Amino acid sequence: PNLHLRLANASVTARHIGEAVSCLTDAITGRLLEMAEATLGAAPVPYVWMAGGSQARHEQSSHSDQDNALLLSDEFDAERHDDYFAALAKFVSDGLNECGFVYCPGDAMATNPEWRQPLKTWMRYFDTWIESPTPKSVMLSSIFFDLRPVTGQLELFTPLQRNILQKSQKNGIFLAHMMANAMKHRPPLGFFRQFVLEQGGEHDETLDLKHRGIVPITDIARVLALSLGKESVNTVERLRACAGTNVLSTDMAENLEDALEFIASLRIQHQADQIRKKRPPDNYVPPGDLSELEREHLKHAFKVIQTMQESMIKRFGADKLG
Repeated sequence: PNLHLRLANASVTARHIGEAVSCLTDAITGRLLEMAEATLGAAPVPYVWMAGGSQARHEQSSHSDQDNALLLSDEFDAERHDDYFAALAKFVSDGLNECGFVYCPGDAMATNPEWRQPLKTWMRYFDTWIESPTPKSVMLSSIFFDLRPVTGQLELFTPLQRNILQKSQKNGIFLAHMMANAMKHRPPLGFFRQFVLEQGGEHDETLDLKHRGIVPITDIARVLALSLGKESVNTVERLRACAGTNVLSTDMAENLEDALEFIASLRIQHQADQIRKKRPPDNYVPPGDLSELEREHLKHAFKVIQTMQESMIKRFGADKLG
């Protein structure tokens, strides 16, 4: 949080803050793995520790939880080796939690045996998710279709990534389901460009900048990148990689990038203010806390997202799903 606050005070961009926090998490993860191996002994088979979600995309904030997984060599034998890797995962996950990156509430961590598997099992997971998309598999896409190797035998990840990109690029039904799922996160703009605020609970009458602004752009970039077989997982890099193609014009790519930076910057400043006041940071901003100029810019940013979502619904056939 103190790093977040110092960077925000220095007017560092939201993108660079995300990169700084994510690199810090990578470094802590690598050190924890070294400590774990010093305690448990050398790994019995090769492995790679993978980050998912915002850490994988280099878009973490000090408010992020942890999303991670273990990719093991196919030499892995559960009866002989899983106790070791279960202990390794617990050591690292507990350490990250103590450093402020709290446990994933959805249990998308290497401590969950489901996400601590050999390459052949991970291949089967993605084949199933892509060829027979279900609500659960599409929900998991926001974490596991953004995987990035952090440390270990990095070459283990190459065939998995190649398989994901080849199969998702060719599967129109999968992409349609991904786009339909992305539409669950819509910008909070009503008729006459009025803000639609959260209602009820502790965040009543606020704007959820993460789920209504940042996540929709992240979802758009993911679907576009998968449709073109692009390797990038960072949202800005995905938008730039897809710019000027048949799925994304250069102008729209630039507009989405600008919208992302503006919304993320408002969120960073809001969280910095909460840290300064010794409050737990969140994603919910009362419109009254924004200047008139900021509110107008935010409406423009939401409109860009809205326009792109409507275009993609038709392009990927999400409107034809039952």
